[in-house]
Amino acid sequence: MRDTMASGTSSWTSSWDDVRRLADELELKIHLAGMEARDRWRALQPRLEMLEQEITHQTKQAVDVIGEELSSVGTALRRLRDDITKGFEN
Repeated sequence: MRDTMASGTSSWTSSWDDVRRLADELELKIHLAGMEARDRWRALQPRLEMLEQEITHQTKQAVDVIGEELSSVGTALRRLRDDITKGFEN
């Protein structure tokens, strides 16, 4: 059971690193963004904090939930980054 949890952990540890890197990048770019971007960023911040706490204090039950939320937050961060980069053209 420990091996399953460890392999689950390692599979999303690199994903967490990517999500954290995107979040840091967005935090720097957010100063240039408009109010829409700020609102979307503020909505994502609590989810990032929750994920960080879950990863730090993980349990077997949390592994699947963390993986799903990590994927969802990563997708939302990438969309926000892309929209900021495009200048909210669409």
